[in-house]
Amino acid sequence: MVLPQIVKLGDSMTSRNSIQTLIIDDILERFSIIPENLSKRIKSIDDVGVLKKIYSCIIECSSIEDVSNILLNRSDSFWKNALKYKQNYDAVIKWIAQQFKGKTLDIFGIESAPIVDVFTYEPVEIKIQTSRLDLIFRDVNGHFFHCEEQRNITSDDFYRFCIYHFQAARKFGHNITDILLISGRPYNGPVTIRTNSGFYQPVIIDCSQKNGHERLEEIKQEIKTGNYSRLIELIFLPLYGKEKKDDRSYLAQKVIRFEIDLLKQDKTYENLVFATLIMCNKIIDRQLLKEYYEEVKNMLDILEIAREDGMQQGMQQGMQKGMLQEAKDTLIEILEEKIGVVPGRIIEKIKTIHTKEPLKGLLRQAVKCNDLQHFEGQLNLALN
Repeated sequence: MVLPQIVKLGDSMTSRNSIQTLIIDDILERFSIIPENLSKRIKSIDDVGVLKKIYSCIIECSSIEDVSNILLNRSDSFWKNALKYKQNYDAVIKWIAQQFKGKTLDIFGIESAPIVDVFTYEPVEIKIQTSRLDLIFRDVNGHFFHCEEQRNITSDDFYRFCIYHFQAARKFGHNITDILLISGRPYNGPVTIRTNSGFYQPVIIDCSQKNGHERLEEIKQEIKTGNYSRLIELIFLPLYGKEKKDDRSYLAQKVIRFEIDLLKQDKTYENLVFATLIMCNKIIDRQLLKEYYEEVKNMLDILEIAREDGMQQGMQQGMQKGMLQEAKDTLIEILEEKIGVVPGRIIEKIKTIHTKEPLKGLLRQAVKCNDLQHFEGQLNLALN
């Protein structure tokens, strides 16, 4: 889905120059050299969001060749598309996290203790595919559930999920269960992988066996009686059934229309509509999706859309000037990407940092962050 152009408040040129300088200084400090073509490439990028995304990747580089590969082999459109998708996806994840906290995974037919955290997982070694849900749920007992959604799954996909599983186990420990939400074409491939050295058997939830139209009517009736416990299931309904493309699009349109009607009555449903629009971006025709968006955009507070009659529309976001503030903002964004919602106490501690040197070390720690407590310990050391 194409979102309106983001308009930054304040001096955007100063902000851009600050993050460009931050990137160049970091490269020089670590590698003692920056080729002229890389310096020119950095200075040619105008989008502050793209610059931040590039910086978060460069922090992980171990050589100037790695830096060169990131800067020269990926186009501006690549970074802008990645940034746009990430912004949309992050909004969906934060809302899903809020909906699941304190509840179990019975919506999937999975037994679990109450969920205490929801976040994304993207293995560094494997490029994540866009438009595919990929979540980690952690319950109160410390059990992790890795939930992935795949449309028209193939045997190759299943083996890829096996790789993801053991990547996740390395990061989160062995108390982890894979949940595969599959939809679209019937899957007749393997459901387990057994070798002489290992065994993989995820929980497979075949959404094609569910009737989306019937379930929508059931949820409507539940809501009429004041039961909102299964409301989040609406965003998954377009995946239900064996419908072909046009029929699946029709089901998705029914779900979105119902959500828009709810939104017109109560704006607290804004995040529900937004999440479903994102989930349907490969199901519904792009032009039709834009039309739905146009209908509800003035109600979606999550996007903070500001309207001026006959003038440009867009999200208004403030950005502090200076390299120090840019580094703080980038640090928080990297933490959000790695662990999900960043506790307020950590944000407040980051705000108290007044020099650039400790921030550089913390940025590198954040990129590798697997444990929030460990990062907070490093943060406390930097503050002392």
